[in-house]
Amino acid sequence: MWALRLRLGGLLFAALGAAFFLTAGIPEFAGWAALTGFLLALCAELYTAIAKPDRRWYQGRAAAESAKTLAWRYAVCGDRFEAEASGVDRVFVNELREILKDLRDLDLSSATNATEQITPRMRELRARSFEDRKRVFAEGRIEDQRGWYARKSQWNAVRLQRWTVAVITAEGLGVLGGVLVVAYSWSIDLVGLLAAVAAAITAWVQAKQHGNLATAYGITSQELASIYSTIASVSEAEWPEFVGQSEEAISREHTLWRATRGV
Repeated sequence: MWALRLRLGGLLFAALGAAFFLTAGIPEFAGWAALTGFLLALCAELYTAIAKPDRRWYQGRAAAESAKTLAWRYAVCGDRFEAEASGVDRVFVNELREILKDLRDLDLSSATNATEQITPRMRELRARSFEDRKRVFAEGRIEDQRGWYARKSQWNAVRLQRWTVAVITAEGLGVLGGVLVVAYSWSIDLVGLLAAVAAAITAWVQAKQHGNLATAYGITSQELASIYSTIASVSEAEWPEFVGQSEEAISREHTLWRATRGV
């Protein structure tokens, strides 16, 4: 995102320099402004193409979410990790190994002194009673994620509204600039500058995908609210399947998120 900001900012700086310095009769300053702006944009574009920070970030989030759902399934005795099942530690480690296979672009050097993939906290929660596991899963997983998706849905909706107002304002001012050029022969290239501003805002909104995320996160939040409302009536025999279905509701949005980014 910082590389994209730099690229769009460089292009806007070049357009601004061309609009005002040429009008002021200082073509050399306009040239330097254009050179600086396009060099910034080019450097940002080359960095993104070579380092691929977006792909590393997408893979990192995909790995974190996959490990998170796996850890919750294990800790609360969800599907494939039922309380009476044997060899669950081996199943957990094997599935985690499958996640790690797809992370060739990531630096996974440990930031802690942990020597185990299954933490004492996970084992302690797994050993608790059914009612304790149900309560922890309801508050620590379902309600926690519902609140996160609800907040992010609202956050994206507000950002979409603000950026929409900004691009409409830029386009409206562009219309006004065109009228001034036609009616009063203004020499300042406001039309070209405002067109660049509107294009930059549109590119930023497309990159952030505020509209798509607001809708997708809102749907996931409602689905998790429905799951939270029914968790109290789930019996111990139904629990493993219920945990699996709950995690699928969370993973469904995440899987779509990954697919739209080519991960």
